[in-house]
Formats: sequence, structure tokens, C-alpha cells
Amino acid sequence: MNLIALPVLLPLLAASLLLLVKTPRARRVLAFAASLLTLSVSVLIALRTFSGEVLVVQMAGWSAPWGISLVADRLTGILLLLSGIVGLLSSAFMGSSLRHAPRHGASAALNLERERLGAQALLQFLVMGVNMAFLTGDLFNLFVAFEVMLISSYGLMLLGNELAQLREGFKYVVVNLLASALFVMSAGFAYGLFGTLNMADIALRVAAHGPDGRITLVAGLLALVFAVKAALFPLGFWLPNSYPAPAAAASAFFAALLTKVGVYSLIRAFTLMFPQEAGLQSLLLALAGLSVLFGSLGMIALQRWRHAFAFANIASIGYLAMGAFSGSAAGLGAGLYYLIHSVLVIFALFLVAALAEKIAGEMYRDEGHLALYPWLGVAYFALALAVVGLPPTSGFIGKYSVLAALLAEPTPLRTAVAACAVLGSLLLLYGAMQIWRGFFWGESDAVHRVRLPTGMRLCTAVAVGLVVALALWSGPVYALASRTALDLQGNRAYTEAVLPSAPPPQEPRAP
Repeated sequence: MNLIALPVLLPLLAASLLLLVKTPRARRVLAFAASLLTLSVSVLIALRTFSGEVLVVQMAGWSAPWGISLVADRLTGILLLLSGIVGLLSSAFMGSSLRHAPRHGASAALNLERERLGAQALLQFLVMGVNMAFLTGDLFNLFVAFEVMLISSYGLMLLGNELAQLREGFKYVVVNLLASALFVMSAGFAYGLFGTLNMADIALRVAAHGPDGRITLVAGLLALVFAVKAALFPLGFWLPNSYPAPAAAASAFFAALLTKVGVYSLIRAFTLMFPQEAGLQSLLLALAGLSVLFGSLGMIALQRWRHAFAFANIASIGYLAMGAFSGSAAGLGAGLYYLIHSVLVIFALFLVAALAEKIAGEMYRDEGHLALYPWLGVAYFALALAVVGLPPTSGFIGKYSVLAALLAEPTPLRTAVAACAVLGSLLLLYGAMQIWRGFFWGESDAVHRVRLPTGMRLCTAVAVGLVVALALWSGPVYALASRTALDLQGNRAYTEAVLPSAPPPQEPRAP
């Protein structure tokens, strides 16, 4: 069972060693090797959890709920696998990109300084925090994981000292510090009410106690914290300008996984601890619909590569939350499938954006690049279809399944959210074609060829290939997502694995 501690310990060890290594080449090799080893461990954990096993380790031998529990079920296995894949590709992409200028018209000295000041080490610390958030079994250590993740992201956000980084980094730090303070307060209220912070133990106590306004208050506070992390509308105002600020590889990792940690926390909270809070889940469903519209309109409004894709990421979070909080196992399964799709396609889009920025800068208004970069045009076109949700892509499968779940038992709210989903897809289609027309289409007489680093091109090709593979193998992946959704309905296996000899649950205490 100690296997499940390795996705946290390996990045921690690698990051510590990277701070001591002096040569850039040695740092690149060490970071790639550590990421490959972390992915290998994540694959082993995922294979065991996909068979239905729930892996638990009680740190230092202290039994739950008194000790620190690390838990891996199917949901954790899926996310650890995605984290390992994205972490490996991010490490390889960073190793290649930091040897060159970050974008057209910029100096290579900026990225060289980022490499010298520990960008690779910070990325490993970030992977450690993300994996710890997926594995932890109690609220306090979820807070610790958030802080490890956020401190690393602060460093990556500000590394390079550009004006945009300082401006957006300040906003990013302030928003997340306020959210962290609210998280600590919420955890304190939870401990005062339940006498425990172990999530499985809280689930048992809530189930035994029944409806209580105090429980709803704690659940609402936690929902607010996690919705900020997930960037649901209107709490995601900080994301569109913040995520494009750091180096390209860090930006892609942020977009692919950091918001998904917030969504994962929401799913875990409302399937494990507070499944009876239907009102809060309906509110989250409404915010999901608004997030889709906000993200889709933002993608149309901006003419910068990564800024436009940051808005597309918000829309993607909205579609994921629609499925997760649709109120049915079918909807949750569709949402989990869309989660896998969202991680892969948003990550690949940000890598494509990094290549395009090296060719022509941050804006996509210089047309005619398709003739000189046909492979980049094909990659973008495939990803654009997936983001919009047109057949035969994985985005179509995910969006169709989410809509089917929403309309299976229609209510005014579900119908309105489904309408937002359809309208959002039409807006995303317009935004995607706007980028195609502005950058790839048209005459190429004034376009000059730029030599793109081989490592960056290979990583992008692999990322696009994973999106295509998800559509080709959608049947087994969707079946896995559906089984995971059924596991989350009640979480009996989870609670029994964490608390095998749990005493009868006690009622919450008054604060």
C-alpha cells in the first residue's frame, strides 16, 4: 500500500535534487527521468484501482480518523494517470522550450534565466501538490496540498519578472490567499462541528445526523473555496489573464490540471461528505451553465493565443461541472469522461499556442501560416473540433452525454443549463474558426519560416495524438468513467477501506 505515497514523494525528491544540480542539461535529464518514474508509479496505481480496489495507507501507522490517510480509488487513479502524463510532457516541453526565446520578438535570455532560477524544480513541486490533493483523505491535508501547489505556482507565475507576470501574479496570489484563508476557516468550522477532518468519517457522521443548517453552512463555505479554485463563474475572473503569464510549459500545466483540482474537490465533497445538499448542487449546476457562456464569449473577444484558450478552459470547466452536478449517475459519468477529455485537449491547445507564439507572437492576426506549417494547422483543427464538440471527437461524445443526462429528467434549471451548453458550443465554434481564419487561412507571401525546436514539436504531437486516441478508444474510457460514477454514489467501498472498523457515527457537536 505504500505505493500510493510515491506520487507525492518522488516529485518532492526530484525537486530537492534539481535545486542542487548546476548544469542545465543535467537538470533536464533528471526532471524527465523523475517525471517518467512518477508516471510509471501512477500507471501501477491506476491499474489496481481500475479493477475496483481502493488503496489506503495510514501514514506512520496511525489509524483513521486520527492519522493521515492517503486513499486511491478509481477517481484518484484516473486523475493520477492524467497528472503523470501531463507532468511528463510538461517537463519535456519545458526542457526544450527554455533553451529558446519564449515567443517571437522576445529574447532567449528570459527563458535561460527562468531555467537557472529553478523552473524545473518548481514544476516538480507543483506536481507533488497536485498528486497530494488527489490522494489525501482529510480536509486539513487537502489544504496543505493546495498550499504546496499554490506556492509552486506563485514561483512559476513570477519567474521571469515580466510586467504582465508581476501584474497578473499579484492578482493570482491575492485571490488564492483569500481562498486559502477561507479554506482554513471552513476546516475549523468542520472540526468544531464534526470533531474530525477525515472525509470518510465526516461522511458517516453527516449520514447519521440528517439535515442540519450548520452542515449546509460548512458545505457552502467549502463549495465557495473549491469553486474559486475551479474558476467557476463569477469566481474565475482571475484566470484568463493569469494562466498565460508564466512560461509556456507551466502555463499548459496550469490550464490542464490546476482548475481540475478544484473540480475534483467539489466532486469529492458532494459525493462523499455532503451528498444530501441538493440546493448547493443546483447552484453549482447553474454556475456551470454561466461558466460555459462566459468562457465562450471570452474566447471570441480576445485575439491572443493563450488568453483565448484560457477562456476556452473556463467553458470546458463549465461543461465538466454540468455533468458532475446534473444529479444522476449517468451525468456524473459523462462529466468524468469530459474531465479526461478536458485535461488532454486544453493541455494540447496550450502547446499549440506556444508554437504559434514562437512563429508570430502572442496575437493570431497574421494570416497565411497554413502553407508553411500544415502539420500545425492539422493539429489545431483537430483540437478545435474537439473543443467545440463536433463528431467524431471525444468532445462530441462528452457533450452529447452531458446533454442527454440533463434532459433525461428535465426541470427548468436543467433545461436552461442544457441551452447554455448548446449556445456555448456555437460560440466556441465561432471563436475557433476566428483563430483559423486569422492565423492559418489566407495568403502566405509575407510569412517567414521559423525553425521550431524538435522537442516542442514532438511533445505537441504526442499531446494531440492522445486527444485523437481518446476518441478512438472512447468506449472503454467511457465505461471506466461510468463505473467510477457508480462508485461515487454512496462511496461505500471508500469509507470501508478508510475506516474498516469504524464505530457507530456520532452526531455533530455544536461549535
